[in-house]
Amino acid sequence: MDVWIGTSGYSYPDWVGDFYPAGTRSNKMLAYYSRFFPLVELNFTFYRPPTREMLARLGDNSPAGFQFLVKLPRSLSHEQSRTDLPGFRLAVKELQQRKQLMGLLCQLPQSTHFERKTQTWLETLGGELADFRLAVEFRHRSWWREDLPNWMATNHLDVVAVDVPDLPKLFPRGWVQSSHRAYVRLHSRNAENWYHGDKERYDYSYSDAELLEWVASLTTVARERTEEALFLFNNCYRGQAIRNGNRMRDLIAERHPQWNILPPFAARPPEQRSLFE
Repeated sequence: MDVWIGTSGYSYPDWVGDFYPAGTRSNKMLAYYSRFFPLVELNFTFYRPPTREMLARLGDNSPAGFQFLVKLPRSLSHEQSRTDLPGFRLAVKELQQRKQLMGLLCQLPQSTHFERKTQTWLETLGGELADFRLAVEFRHRSWWREDLPNWMATNHLDVVAVDVPDLPKLFPRGWVQSSHRAYVRLHSRNAENWYHGDKERYDYSYSDAELLEWVASLTTVARERTEEALFLFNNCYRGQAIRNGNRMRDLIAERHPQWNILPPFAARPPEQRSLFE
């Protein structure tokens, strides 16, 4: 089994001085990040559709083999509009041609409930983006249905398992997958601040016991059908995603040395002594 570990985004000013060396500029961050992790989710693509040139620059600034997961623009995930679809396909094809595209991520808002209209839209996206491997993250609990994994598989979609607080309207925390790829996004268990701003929502550090819950699920529930597992940490406030990602790697290596944890595709700087390691 291949295990990939990374973070949701990499260009955070509050990582400078702790993870990134003091004075690191944003255009130097990806090259440095790639010395510690083999993949990253791109979040900026949600706010503005990427161009082919944007993604080409990221490919140029990362080592061969480094992988990207690209989040769909909000026009596709939230507004359900086809307007940006042709341009988005063209842009992500640039990474695919470089063999650096792990897949795409469609994160639905909590306001999107289970309904036929959205199912039809996801079926459309699954067909239009089948060449790029699309995963869907649900936020509203109404999507938590027994037939969801099979329906997703039929439409060439990966379902994302989430680590979130136990709140009544949220798609619940727990293992779920619809293919031989497991995709887990760890956000936060901060129920008190979940509906506050992003900084408060994602200001959370996972304990070893909480991380091991996912390792145990992969061992017991999913081991027989999983060829690769992706763990992406979105608790990026104050660099907690970096620490938790490193710790997840260590815990898996200690308990399951037979699993193939993908290493970074660039060498770490020998002088680096990050307090996130």
